[in-house]
Amino acid sequence: MKGAPHFAVQASLALVLGCNTRAAAPLAPPQATSSIATAAPASRPAAPASKSAVPASPGPDVPPDDDRALVIRDGQESWTSAAGAARSGYTIVDLGDDWTPYIFAEHRGVDGQPLPNRYRRVFLGLANDTLDDDGEPLPAGDKNYLELYGIPPSLGVLRARFLEDEKQSCHDGANLAAMEAVETVSYVPPEKVKQEEKRIARLRTELEAARKKAQVHTLAELAAKDPKLAPKVKLVERRAAEKPAMMEVERRLGCEGMFKRGKHVTGIYDDAMRLAVRRFQQKHMIYESNYLRQKTMDALARAPLANDHQALLRVLRERVVAAAGVVEDGSADGKNGPPTYTGANGRTMPVRNLAEEMTQAAVEQLGLASPEAALAFFKRHSAADFRHLRAAVRLPALPEYYGPNMDLSIVIDRGDVWYDLPWDAAGVRHQQPRGHYPSFHAYVKYNDQRIPLVRWRTTIGGWRAEQASDGYEYYRYKGSDVGPRVIRHVVAGPVWIAPESTPIRTLVKSKTVNGLWHRVVNYDELGPGFLSAYGLIAGYLVVPGKAGKPDWDNGIRAHGSSEYLSMYSSEGYSHGCHRLPNHLAIRLYSFILRHRPMRILGDQPANIARQFLLDNDVFEIRVPSRGYQYLLEPPLPVDVLEGEIKGTLKKPVLTYVPKPGVRYPGPPPPVPNSAEARAGGAGAGRSAGGDEEGGTP
Repeated sequence: MKGAPHFAVQASLALVLGCNTRAAAPLAPPQATSSIATAAPASRPAAPASKSAVPASPGPDVPPDDDRALVIRDGQESWTSAAGAARSGYTIVDLGDDWTPYIFAEHRGVDGQPLPNRYRRVFLGLANDTLDDDGEPLPAGDKNYLELYGIPPSLGVLRARFLEDEKQSCHDGANLAAMEAVETVSYVPPEKVKQEEKRIARLRTELEAARKKAQVHTLAELAAKDPKLAPKVKLVERRAAEKPAMMEVERRLGCEGMFKRGKHVTGIYDDAMRLAVRRFQQKHMIYESNYLRQKTMDALARAPLANDHQALLRVLRERVVAAAGVVEDGSADGKNGPPTYTGANGRTMPVRNLAEEMTQAAVEQLGLASPEAALAFFKRHSAADFRHLRAAVRLPALPEYYGPNMDLSIVIDRGDVWYDLPWDAAGVRHQQPRGHYPSFHAYVKYNDQRIPLVRWRTTIGGWRAEQASDGYEYYRYKGSDVGPRVIRHVVAGPVWIAPESTPIRTLVKSKTVNGLWHRVVNYDELGPGFLSAYGLIAGYLVVPGKAGKPDWDNGIRAHGSSEYLSMYSSEGYSHGCHRLPNHLAIRLYSFILRHRPMRILGDQPANIARQFLLDNDVFEIRVPSRGYQYLLEPPLPVDVLEGEIKGTLKKPVLTYVPKPGVRYPGPPPPVPNSAEARAGGAGAGRSAGGDEEGGTP
């Protein structure tokens, strides 16, 4: 079977490390409300002492390893009791390499038995550059660079990066003037480079002739004298400036070891260059397409240690936000500043950017405010220190609306919605502009006020390819439901069970197995994993069942995703679900689980198998688990707003639409569950957790 190379990986995912958990932050998650599970008691493996930071012979004033936290007072490092520091108002921030977000934490049932999370081991291996995305050992010297996809590097990985970059000379002698002279480097397809060079040469000849005729000294003077020539002058000068900038980019990418695949031709933006740029963007968490645009160029112009410091601040932010149990990040601010609410004392209070406030407080107390200070910190502590390192910091007080049981809710605004076909009969695409993009809002109700906490870009469904029962692919409008819903189940490390309508070509990928190139089942798409259709965590949107009837599940989820351009691109859509970048989805659901009553159901066995044929090869999908499930009681309210319907069609098309240019044997077959679709949905489903067709990512 072609899926066989992955079976060992699936088996390895079932292995569990220890049963110990890290000590909880002062703001602890609510206790479980049923007999199914509770959070595990705080305990931790022994941390080896650092010769540089811990006395060789711990005296009576040094706490034992499992109750040790680093504290910095007046620039002096010392060790304190983590439990005592927490009781004194400190927050214990986990800086250890064995940290995971709350959704992948180790929990125990009320009987004291562990509830293992299959994906925890892989998450830690990815964060520590020891495993690849299939859970197999990472080849020596390889780096994962998965922060962009929701798995930040561990502090141990960052320590090694700092120490390595201190020695390299990638920034020495850099032609910063060439980099700063351009905001972007224009992309020219390799096969059109010579044609473009000839076009620019003709333009330059034309402009030189015009300059002489106008009796001016420079092209800039020519543009000022004859504004009609200004666009041509700008283009020629931009292309001229891009050449030295491109040379500097190539030098920097080569020095940082970004060229890993293919042979790069100097001066050409070929596949090897594109992959190198993508790798650089992944390393530095840059949300741009794989071209040399402004954020990428800015990062290339910075010294490596400056980029490393920014990575450290981002990683520290996730650790601090997790420890403090907060979510507000300033994204809810409007044109007039942050939203406000009325406090118990009657005063108007702004919604604070708690993520920024608390991160800065931790940075200052830990002495990490500059690249040089961070490098010194990493030099003071050995790699062994970071295996289980914790720090005690004093963070700003939480707003008064915080508590263990917060009245939270979600609103999803679909923004501008187009039901029209985005192409004509000849396959020519039509622009469908959106001035108002889909957005995801989280609120808390406090003293009869609905206080906005975050506002993030998200996705709605649109026209997507789907395989019909006749074996051919058609287009189908995969819309997003409108109206009140709830999230009852939250699943960490979710698995998407691909329905029969999924195009077969997407279920297979190529990879090297035992030194040979094979086609194997594409578990990247199915999960669990950061690349999966549901990302690293998903909330299942359902209509609550009444009178003893089960929930109605139309397969719509609010989930994490690695497809960040579907959220941030003007033409980005999903198959109906509401996507968030993985790190924001993790942050959101960790916050929700810690501030509402819930039960930990743990791993949900599935034991699903399916065979399919592609060309002359038989593949088999095996899914042992649906993921690690949490149950919200009561469920979290969600309201999906209709948005503003644009274009001619005011209701979605419910039938298959032939792809332009494709010859079909006959008319399109009926859409699955078309009767239910005509009744107002895209197909009925089962209750969350029992969705046999996997939903619509």
